[in-house]
Amino acid sequence: MPRYWTEGEGRRVGVAGLGKSGRAAARLLAGKGFTVIGYDDNPAVEPCECCSENYIGGGGFEALPTLEGIVLSPGIGPSAPIPAAAAAAGLPVIGEIELAFRNTQVPILAVTGSNGKTTTAEWTGFILRKAGLRAVVAGNVGYPFTAAVLDHPSLDWFVLEVSSYQLETIDKFRPAGAAVLNLTPDHLQRHGNMEGYRNAKARIFMNQHSEDLAILNADDPESAPLLGLARGIEGLFSLSRSVETGAFLEDGQIIQAWGGERTALLPASGISIPGLHNVANALASICLAARTGIPGSAMLEGLKTFPGVAHRIERIRSLGGVEWVNDSKSTNQDSLRVALESFGARVILIAGGLSKGTDYGSLRALVAEKVRHLVLIGSAAEELAEAWEGAAPVTRAGDLARAVGVCRELAGPGDTVLLSPACASFDQYRNFEERGDHFRRLVEELS
Repeated sequence: MPRYWTEGEGRRVGVAGLGKSGRAAARLLAGKGFTVIGYDDNPAVEPCECCSENYIGGGGFEALPTLEGIVLSPGIGPSAPIPAAAAAAGLPVIGEIELAFRNTQVPILAVTGSNGKTTTAEWTGFILRKAGLRAVVAGNVGYPFTAAVLDHPSLDWFVLEVSSYQLETIDKFRPAGAAVLNLTPDHLQRHGNMEGYRNAKARIFMNQHSEDLAILNADDPESAPLLGLARGIEGLFSLSRSVETGAFLEDGQIIQAWGGERTALLPASGISIPGLHNVANALASICLAARTGIPGSAMLEGLKTFPGVAHRIERIRSLGGVEWVNDSKSTNQDSLRVALESFGARVILIAGGLSKGTDYGSLRALVAEKVRHLVLIGSAAEELAEAWEGAAPVTRAGDLARAVGVCRELAGPGDTVLLSPACASFDQYRNFEERGDHFRRLVEELS
């Protein structure tokens, strides 16, 4: 592995974006002997303690001629002022994921896609640990890869969730097994159009060798252009048809196809979390886990006992016959579709936040079928009300605290109150986790 990013020897490098990932990158770099210069345009950000200099609230261009490279946090695009100026000056610009990869010898399984990434990454790690392997899940799940590399120098496997933003800034990053779960319109403001978004996701395969595993969803039409393009072994998963290499659902049974053999692992009803979308996540997890060499029989305990992930169709409590469900990780209309399809026709839906600018109207028929009352929050409330006009009665609650109060009054036995915003959280919260944690606290305080 090139030593450019692994041995500092006092060389000066910059880190752009001083959130969780940027600070972890700075900690790794400082520990490797680099002198780190921190950049963040947000004036409210605290200076990074691992940085020798901090430029908070903008500026710092005068320091660029003294630097030998820039590391980007996931939220900082290559076209932002500092990285764009650095690239124009001929400096190498890489992402935090790339930096971590350069500083570990532990093999990697990686997951990307529009929906299901966190569940699949966490489930894969859980399966590996239950099978006796030392595995840690990191990346876009909220645990920066650079922090994981520092905290866990000796493992059998890293399992990473990686976003399209993170994939934009890789260079040598090479996962031994990688999956693109699905592709639906998301982050188009960054990638321009669906082709640009698909191309960003496809970068997960770009450095793989012939022995590496590339996994795709055989049921997803938007992923179809990626079929046959990977250099490595192509594995597929499907809910609707058999595949030669991978995993599929047949007559209610989960089947693994590997090494020329087909093995029935367990009924789909035997996995630990409900919903057909979670059967698909389980199939992808089986494909990834197979890359480690463990047999299907060793995956069974993990498939049967995985507890699920916070903020993704997470049941908070039952109160007076009403189920309260936190799906704050729903940040686009496809996530909302999956959530609504998991329940009957007695849903009181809390939706809204910062619009993704996508076609929310495509869900109108499903909202009409499943939702008996809409409670809208955030800056996208009017957009959603217009997109779903006439599908269900609407209350504009403004914020989450009032929305929970409205739902408490509306809900009766047999109802499900579902927070599934279909929007980003940044109009009112720092991230979807903060939004989901607030919802959980509000619901736990109900009496």
